[in-house]
Amino acid sequence: MKRTGVLLLQMGGPTSLEEVEPYLVRLFSDRDLVRLPPPLSWFQGPLARFVARRRAPGVREQYRAIGGASPNNRVTVELADRLQKRLAGEGDFRCFAAMTYTAPRTREALEAALEADCRELVALPLFPHYCEASTGASFSDLERARAALGPGLPPVRRIRRWYDRPDYLDALAARVRRSLEEARAADPEAPVLVVSAHGVPEALPRRGDPYVEEVRRTVELLRPRLPQGLRIELAWQSKATPFPWVGPAADATLEALGRQGVRNVVVLPVSFVHDHLETLYEIDQLLRELALGAGVRAYRRVPLFNADPDLVEVLRNLVLEEFGRRA
Repeated sequence: MKRTGVLLLQMGGPTSLEEVEPYLVRLFSDRDLVRLPPPLSWFQGPLARFVARRRAPGVREQYRAIGGASPNNRVTVELADRLQKRLAGEGDFRCFAAMTYTAPRTREALEAALEADCRELVALPLFPHYCEASTGASFSDLERARAALGPGLPPVRRIRRWYDRPDYLDALAARVRRSLEEARAADPEAPVLVVSAHGVPEALPRRGDPYVEEVRRTVELLRPRLPQGLRIELAWQSKATPFPWVGPAADATLEALGRQGVRNVVVLPVSFVHDHLETLYEIDQLLRELALGAGVRAYRRVPLFNADPDLVEVLRNLVLEEFGRRA
């Protein structure tokens, strides 16, 4: 049986405050993530360094507020270790964390897989939905790494999306139900569920990117798995450019709920599986403060999977099914 390398693709995050600016430079330089129109695109490298230098102090303070680093890298490495252990007995698998913008980088993961004598590879993005700015950027980074290592590399299977899998949806719904029960125990008013996804520019779905529609479809697939009559609001967070973005925005949604007299809110970060700045800082601190200031009395967030066994099980099933084995 061939040894199979599983590359868990993630964007990564700075592991120290000193790493924030170099991380931003790599982000803003990536044409899969930031698409500038000509003639700006001709100067993307210098512009990325300029913007990163300007934004780094503020972003550094945000990371300081969550402990000085992103947990993304640590959690992805832990998830790779747990997945490899869970796959033991199912075949000869080796699992590697492969980060697009911070160590361990995708090329390092690919080199480690080759050193481990992996004869076939599967790229498994830790993004349930396909988006050219996340999954697409990770696949592009993988292709650059393969090109740099030369010809004769093992073939790579690519898993593009998994947001609509029943096992994933069931695990996600179970977390939401627990949070709703805690919300009802803390406050007598029926909670409203705000599903918050990472926003994207309006130009992205106009180009045919499926991300926005896949997020909306996720909400519809979750609805029958949640209590009947639950009010659900889909919103979008983390706007990063002055161009028009998909709405409604999460901050505007929470303010509107407060004005409507809603006092109990549960937030579900639907496009994330790991904690990072957008959950630990934006949702847990900024949006919480805004919601409470708007009149919301009880505010809580659905915990993300991180490296929990229920996500490990979903990833195990994805890998086994990709190779035609019984999950």
